[in-house]
Amino acid sequence: MEKRLIQINIKDFPAKLQFALNDARIYDSSCHSGAVVLYSDRGYYIKMDEKGKLGVEAQLTERFSQMGLGAEFVCYLSDDRDYLVTGEVTGQDMTHYLGEPELVCRALAESLRKLHEQPTEGLPVSLSMQAYMPESHCGLKRDTLIHGDACLPNLIMENGVFRSFIDVGQAGVGDRHIDLYWAIWSLQYNLGTDAYKDLFLDYYGRELVDDRLLQVVAEVEGMA
Repeated sequence: MEKRLIQINIKDFPAKLQFALNDARIYDSSCHSGAVVLYSDRGYYIKMDEKGKLGVEAQLTERFSQMGLGAEFVCYLSDDRDYLVTGEVTGQDMTHYLGEPELVCRALAESLRKLHEQPTEGLPVSLSMQAYMPESHCGLKRDTLIHGDACLPNLIMENGVFRSFIDVGQAGVGDRHIDLYWAIWSLQYNLGTDAYKDLFLDYYGRELVDDRLLQVVAEVEGMA
């Protein structure tokens, strides 16, 4: 994730966020989502958006943090706008390990398998699932905690070991095949070959995969 050093007026931010900004170098780390993301070299990310827009993501971020599968949840504040503060995750995203495709396949599969085994009570339906509702039309189920955008840049590794999911705003209750489809797509896109699909699914657990449902996701996404 690129960072650009910027100057801010600390008085423009709520007092409750001063701990993350005081005596810190601040960088703009925003991407394409429309939200503003600042990085403080004190070890924090501050995501900002319109008031009320980050509430669900804050809930999901806190749950991922509690499960040990996401960045540390520090605080959520809805003031003049929404602020979501998380701790820094050390390491690099999985695209930095493309020279070790078998390692990537294994880490990706095992991290998704662990995520998909987590409880779903109290969580919202994934935004990624909404295109498939009602489920009776396509056979997918709302029975699993999914990331919703399980592509290689959204998983962080350190020294070859999975550390954290990031960008969990699309997460929630859905069908595991949505994550599996995007993981397979991302492997093919980043590696330039579909030769690792079977290895990834073997590591994940073939007994949990329905090829027909993978095809359903492909058709809905328009990428069949």
